[in-house]
Amino acid sequence: METEQLPDLNEARSGHALVWAGDHILAIGGHTTGFVPTSTAEYYEGGRWHSMPTLYPHDTPFALVLKDGDVLVGGGYENSFGVGQTWGVECYHPATHTFSPKPIMDRKRAHASALELEDGSIVISGNWYATDGTEIFDGTGSTQRTDSTSDNRSYPFLLPVTKNNVWIVGGSRTSYNKPTNNMVDQLKGAPFKADGLAEWHLQTSIDRNTNSKTCRIAENAFLLLALNAYGSYAPMLVDSTGFSHLPMEQQLPKEGPWGAIHYFGSIWTSPESGTAWLMGKDEQNHVYLAEIEYLSTFQGGKAKLSMYYSQPLDAFPSDPWEMRLPNGSFVTVGGKNGSNFESSAAVYAFYPNGAPSKHAFLLPVGIGMAIAIGLLLVFVTRKRKSRQKEENVIPQEETVPSIAKPELGDKLKALMEEKQLFRNKNLRLADVATELCTNTTYLSACLNGELGSTFPMFVTSYRIRYAQELMRKDPSMRLSKVAEASGFANEKTFLRSFKAACGVTPSEWKQEHTFTQNSQNMQKL
Repeated sequence: METEQLPDLNEARSGHALVWAGDHILAIGGHTTGFVPTSTAEYYEGGRWHSMPTLYPHDTPFALVLKDGDVLVGGGYENSFGVGQTWGVECYHPATHTFSPKPIMDRKRAHASALELEDGSIVISGNWYATDGTEIFDGTGSTQRTDSTSDNRSYPFLLPVTKNNVWIVGGSRTSYNKPTNNMVDQLKGAPFKADGLAEWHLQTSIDRNTNSKTCRIAENAFLLLALNAYGSYAPMLVDSTGFSHLPMEQQLPKEGPWGAIHYFGSIWTSPESGTAWLMGKDEQNHVYLAEIEYLSTFQGGKAKLSMYYSQPLDAFPSDPWEMRLPNGSFVTVGGKNGSNFESSAAVYAFYPNGAPSKHAFLLPVGIGMAIAIGLLLVFVTRKRKSRQKEENVIPQEETVPSIAKPELGDKLKALMEEKQLFRNKNLRLADVATELCTNTTYLSACLNGELGSTFPMFVTSYRIRYAQELMRKDPSMRLSKVAEASGFANEKTFLRSFKAACGVTPSEWKQEHTFTQNSQNMQKL
């Protein structure tokens, strides 16, 4: 995947809205360093950012691109430090780069979402540390207020599941970002409980605008990111029949070559190509892009997953604001640097299919060529003949010499069993490749192709088996000691990995196997 750093924003900002307005990127409002709201917006044109004043401050607003191309912006914090809400609404006109006022909402809001209906009216729902509710806003000063929602939601999803109805779901509760319950509110109809959300909750991007247009995979069908209590991510399919997991050939990985992956933002889809994308990062600032090809699921198949990643990026925010552009590239614009008090002005562009020869989306930079960086598809192996000629594509299974491949797999397993390298909690793919006198490209291809695993999964399986052996031999051994001896980073990681692999906690497993072993010993006596 190639990437390049674009010119910084004129003002560091997070909590802003980020949209594609006409033919340019638009960042609206937010707060700057010190957690102070800003009454400005910026658009990218001619290789630089252009600032302009907004009528009102909008820190954590909703921003909705209307059918006529204008952008409706509303709400946000009233004061610094994320305190209070506002009810101001204005409209951005891309052709003139100007703002005009609109009538206020029915109630003050922050962290709200908006959706345009067929008749041009706007559904608005969501609030932050205040009573939520759903309203119909027509922009003329006439607002139809509906019943209060069943839960107070921050940035909920507004999904037009049928032509005449909208589901209001997900987001986080307006108290310390806790997940919402599994209730679904309807624009028309009573709230109902969604069984598919009993153990999973929809992962809304905190401090970002959510939009059903960006996650639509078919008419009245949407793909959202879901997270469970064990830290596993999965694409959730939502349509008029309910909520279900998208069938996947391989699940979204929790870890990359350099540690845990934190997925940020929303799932971005292209119904035309049948592809969806999700961005993530690790603590070393490698940026990941998950590509999900879902068309086969319409015929009862499973979606294919590819993972791309970049080199570590300097000055990359800890919590960036991302957007997919019309040409298929991605950008991150500003974001947080560790907390709400430290905002970022950094802007990056990402090209999963290679940098375009011409910036058709009006992102001329003139500051050098894009940096060719690192390695495609570490986690998934499948043929991509059209991409195997690119330098940043890891050779697929069929490109690994047939003589060396089985030998390498056998050597890898023997090395793990004899030297117990998995007990090193800082073990890297490069370390194992050095031990085997090979390179990471061949080793990754062997893991994915011959052994059907990723490096983190492969190492974790050995650590779990070793932990089970320790608990069999000494049931009184503390779990923290078991985790440390087995190579896990900490006890929490051990508990989560063990539960995901075995379906029970280590304590439950130990109790069951200790009872079984005692019963067998009694029978021998």
